[in-house]
Amino acid sequence: MKLIFTDTNVLFDVIKIGALPEFFSLDYDICTTVFVIEEIKPSFQRELIDTFIRAKKLTVFEFTGEDIEEVVNFDIVNGLKRFTDKSVIWKSVKLNCPMLTGDKKMREIAENIGIEVHGSVWVIDKLINSDLISTEKAIELLEQLLKTNSWLPRNEIERRINKLK
Repeated sequence: MKLIFTDTNVLFDVIKIGALPEFFSLDYDICTTVFVIEEIKPSFQRELIDTFIRAKKLTVFEFTGEDIEEVVNFDIVNGLKRFTDKSVIWKSVKLNCPMLTGDKKMREIAENIGIEVHGSVWVIDKLINSDLISTEKAIELLEQLLKTNSWLPRNEIERRINKLK
């Protein structure tokens, strides 16, 4: 299976639209950092994520002191303020794997250094293409995304909804 690294935004989106089981059924080894997991504060969301960690559907990478120092000194991510975001890009580079993010600045930095980057809309596309959800369910999830995350590309989502109808 192919590795794919996710940030906090995509996890929150997938939780909010109720597609966590389908997300972890994709044909990917989904990974993240311990810092992303620490950002999931609401207990019900954390319990959901912990279920998939225990089931070995989500791999969480711990960081040594050396790793943390490398992330701090990772010049490529200087435009990012949050250590969590830097850790996700750094680990994607180290593992040479695609990254999932809903953060525009993270996407720009990752793409500039050659990392394949996708977001929450791509996740729904993959769920459809993998026959994990029906077209009707995809429309419902896309509509939920529009309601729960105003930062996503509204026109692109509406275009996908219309194409699916």
